[in-house]
Amino acid sequence: MSTEKKELAAQENKTEVATLVPATDIYESKEGVTLYVDLPGVSKNALDIDVDQDILTIKGKIDLTTAKNMQPTYMDIRENIFERRFTLGEELDSAGIEAKLDQGALKLSIPRLAKHQPKKINIKVA
Repeated sequence: MSTEKKELAAQENKTEVATLVPATDIYESKEGVTLYVDLPGVSKNALDIDVDQDILTIKGKIDLTTAKNMQPTYMDIRENIFERRFTLGEELDSAGIEAKLDQGALKLSIPRLAKHQPKKINIKVA
């Protein structure tokens, strides 16, 4: 078997896991960044959020099984894994991230480090 055929055979044997990229809205303020991520069908137990160095990774899995006596005629969603990655700037405090999941809508609040937040300067009268 030629090298080219071996490579094609090896590629066919690999099973690729396709992932869905969840829609995300990002809002920035003086205090930090807020992300709203759409994860329909993802439960708290099937959601994983982590930060490695400056990369924020969100992974979620949904259950696409149907009842035994039903066969889907059409499905909008065929894959069951959501995944999205974001690079966090050095001004953000990854240790202070707060996450809230409410009916498939994930809200992530990422505060700015104190040294990067705006400061009000008091003026003294002499």
